[in-house]
Amino acid sequence: MTSQRLDDFRQEIPGWTVISLSVLFGLQLIRVLLSSLVGYLRDSQGMDALNLAPLALGIFATSFLAGLLRRAAGPRLAIWITGGGLGLVRLAEQVSTSPSLDLVLSASGVALFLLSIPIFLAVTRAGGMEGTTRFGFAFLLGVALDAAIHIGARTLDLSWQPGILPIGIIALLVAGLFGALSIHTREIDSEAASDTSWRRSLALTALGPWLFLQLLVYQNVARVSALTGWETPAAGALVVLGNALGLAAAVWMIRRSLNPPVTATVCGLLLTGSLIYAEPTSIPAVLLLLAGQILSLLLAMLLFGALGQDVTGTGLGRTTVAHGGGQILFILFVFLYYVSYEMTLGFRAPTLLPVAALFVGVGAVVSTARRSEPHARWASYWPAVAGLVLLIVPLALALAWHRLETIQPDPTNRSVRVIDYNLHNGFNTDGRLDMEALAKIIEESGADVVGLQEISRGWLIWGGLDMLTWLSQRLGMPYVTGPTGDAQWGNAILSRYPIVRAETFPLPPETLDLRRGYIVAEIHIGAGRVSVVDTHFTHRSDHDEIRKTQAGILLSAWNGAPTTIIVGDLNADPDSEAMQLLSDAGLVNVAAEIGTLPIHTSPADNPRRQIDYIWTSPDLGFSDLEIVNSTASDHLPVIATITLP
Repeated sequence: MTSQRLDDFRQEIPGWTVISLSVLFGLQLIRVLLSSLVGYLRDSQGMDALNLAPLALGIFATSFLAGLLRRAAGPRLAIWITGGGLGLVRLAEQVSTSPSLDLVLSASGVALFLLSIPIFLAVTRAGGMEGTTRFGFAFLLGVALDAAIHIGARTLDLSWQPGILPIGIIALLVAGLFGALSIHTREIDSEAASDTSWRRSLALTALGPWLFLQLLVYQNVARVSALTGWETPAAGALVVLGNALGLAAAVWMIRRSLNPPVTATVCGLLLTGSLIYAEPTSIPAVLLLLAGQILSLLLAMLLFGALGQDVTGTGLGRTTVAHGGGQILFILFVFLYYVSYEMTLGFRAPTLLPVAALFVGVGAVVSTARRSEPHARWASYWPAVAGLVLLIVPLALALAWHRLETIQPDPTNRSVRVIDYNLHNGFNTDGRLDMEALAKIIEESGADVVGLQEISRGWLIWGGLDMLTWLSQRLGMPYVTGPTGDAQWGNAILSRYPIVRAETFPLPPETLDLRRGYIVAEIHIGAGRVSVVDTHFTHRSDHDEIRKTQAGILLSAWNGAPTTIIVGDLNADPDSEAMQLLSDAGLVNVAAEIGTLPIHTSPADNPRRQIDYIWTSPDLGFSDLEIVNSTASDHLPVIATITLP
């Protein structure tokens, strides 16, 4: 890099910092907002899922006000309002421990983030295509930084982590944002042209679907773990490497002045095609995820580059309308994706992934169709190098990662402590994510074997957290996973004792919106082996016949085998026909048999029903039943000691 370029680079650092940190805070707050809408408003406050849609649309529709804000406040003040306000809101949200306040702050922060994007673009357009391309690199670095911090936090966002350290990290980042803002805003030309043609503006319509793909797929470390079977450090390294390679490929594309429409068409088609196979496993998953990530970043740079051409006028109307439309698409994609697990919409959730990719590809092709100036050749590889430096985060995490091993049981040991627990995707009855509370309950139970349901591994509406690897590391217990709804949601078994073998099976019917299944694990406890079955029956009140069918499948799988323990959230009362099938077949409901405690397990804040069970084959003994009163989940855990005959 020449001395002149080095000086130019130093002058640009404040602008890059403002954009990257704003993107970082914005993505963090989007995850908090979606979790608050579902965990707090729907599950804790009882709002119907369909009523959440207008509220979410209203929050994202604030992006249509960007042009008015810029006109009323001017570019300098508008950047201070959006960027500075976003930083302050993010810091306040980190301090907050109230679910209702989390909702208000995250909604405000997301609105400020969405308003900031077209306003930042308006400023960078003073540099033409070169300016918006640099904006694009800064934006992508913000995405990469968010992924790195998410990895370093073991996929549990800092927003949900108490203590002085997370607050200190966010405070330092906010201070950096304000320092960069104070320098960057001095150089803004308030008279510079800031809007572009409708054709170019259409690029921003594709930004919403692009963000949808990043948050659900390409930056989703938990999803990568679930698909590949890799632990968080390895999955995180893949994501960070993909970002660095994508940034490097974008610089190479810019320097070679590749034909934008042809490049956009090829990248769009390849990206769409790769997402048709949305949930591969092992090596195909790695290759497809890496290729799709690089392609998606290339398309983003084509979109941002197009926004710097045909710049005329000092308004922001066309850009604001296109951007607002894109953000409405984002929230619609998210809403439809997860609602498809609750009601029949005529398609499965993964179908939306290639549809979103097609939107991005078409947006890139349309916006680059007529090139009015040659592609910039100024680009250096330093953004890719910066992205590669972020590999330090997963590498450091790998050094701190515990290699979990089961304990060798005493050959004379004949008992095993078992807990069954539906974790409600990590959210307590107040509507706040609190993994530590759940971990403490499991830890204090003294359980050797843990049967879990409602385990989320990267679902965006539950914070993007990989609950399974987080709990496994926190408790020091190896696990087997039993995905059901998709690769990212289902059941799991953790065990201190060696798991000799394990297998996952589906439960009928396949037409369920949220599919169910069960895990069968053979566990060596010392004097013998026990078969542990962990399952979760369908939850709808009108599904009694389906639960009977599922109970029948479970009985067929058991087939009268001795030393069998069945645990799970069966969503049925003890006197229901489904549970009577289990009882009539000879299985023993441990809680009902001991009968010395209230055995109701749901809802946790006012238990009225037993729907969570530990069943055993008739040859096993049992004792020390415990049902812990806790609101860490919306279910109570059932704990018992099971003894071999």
